[in-house]
Amino acid sequence: MTELSLTRNIDVSHLGNAGVKQHIVASAAERQSLQTAFDLLGLVSLEADVELKPWGPKGVKVDGRLRAEVVQACVVTLQPVPAHIDHRFSLSFLPPDAIAEDPRTVAEAEVIVIYDEEDPPEPLEGHSIDFGPILAEQLALALDPYPRAPGASLQDPVEEGAENAASPFAALSKLRDK
Repeated sequence: MTELSLTRNIDVSHLGNAGVKQHIVASAAERQSLQTAFDLLGLVSLEADVELKPWGPKGVKVDGRLRAEVVQACVVTLQPVPAHIDHRFSLSFLPPDAIAEDPRTVAEAEVIVIYDEEDPPEPLEGHSIDFGPILAEQLALALDPYPRAPGASLQDPVEEGAENAASPFAALSKLRDK
């Protein structure tokens, strides 16, 4: 992946009990960087609202909502497929020393993924969180992996039992019949 130009550092050292709310809007250059990185035909808009709150004695809890207007290529016809993304996400952050104290989050421990449980906390390095990579990751997760233009469909599969002259097994079949 190419180097992303989207960076938004938010200081979390003095959150207070009420927390902090931020509205993030990507500039044209930042959107272009993400468009190239994710091989999109267009990234018309990208914005997010994030709310940061204290989580436990040392951690930070982030609840966010990402909204974007994207244009992807149809997987069948390569025609442009516009889409609206409205994606909510939740993350938690802990300093590395606090993560090491929790046996569920030790990097060397066996990882068991349970669908309904929250993800383990991310490491909080320093006193700020860079939301650029986080928003890029959330955008990647929210994109349709197989966008299709309206009415686009693959060719009908060959009917069962029908001879396919282009099949490599057709030549073998002829040899078997001799």
